[in-house]
Amino acid sequence: MLKHILFSLFLSGTILLTACSESSTTAPTSGGQDDVISKTTTMTKGSGSVLSTVKNDDTQHWEVRVDMLGDGGIVKFEYQLNSNELREVKGLSSSFEYEIEPGNGLINYSTAKSIALGAVNGNIIEWKLEKDLSDNMWQYRFEIGTAEVRINAANGNIVRIKN
Repeated sequence: MLKHILFSLFLSGTILLTACSESSTTAPTSGGQDDVISKTTTMTKGSGSVLSTVKNDDTQHWEVRVDMLGDGGIVKFEYQLNSNELREVKGLSSSFEYEIEPGNGLINYSTAKSIALGAVNGNIIEWKLEKDLSDNMWQYRFEIGTAEVRINAANGNIVRIKN
C-alpha cells in the first residue's frame, strides 16, 4: 500500500512539474531575430549583408554580424535580449570604411571618426559605440595608435583623450 501511495505522489509531482515548465514552443519570446536584423539594416542603410545572428541567453543579448559592402569590413551589433535595444556597435576588422547611423539623436560613425582622427593622428585600430554605465552616456571609443579617444555620441564633444 505504501508503494502505491509513494508511486502516486511521484507520478502527481512529475505531471505537475511537466505542466508548470515552459516549453520552447509556448514560452514567450523576448525579442525577435527579424526585429534586430531590421534595426541593423536601418543603421547600415542596407549597405551590408548579415553574416550571422546569434541569440545568447547566457549574456542576455542578440549579436548581429554584418559584412559591409566593398572593403568595409565586419561590424558587430549587440542588442539587449528582452527589449532589442542597442547595447553596442563595434568594428571587428581593420578596414573601417563604412557608415553607421545609430539614430536616437546620436551622431553617425563617420562624423565621430572624423572628430577622433582630427584629435589624434594615426590609424584606427579599433572602435566601438557603447553606453558608458558610469554616466549613462553613449560614447564612441576609438583606439588610434596608442591613444584612446572618447567622443560623446549625442553632441560630438571629445570626452577624453588618453595616451
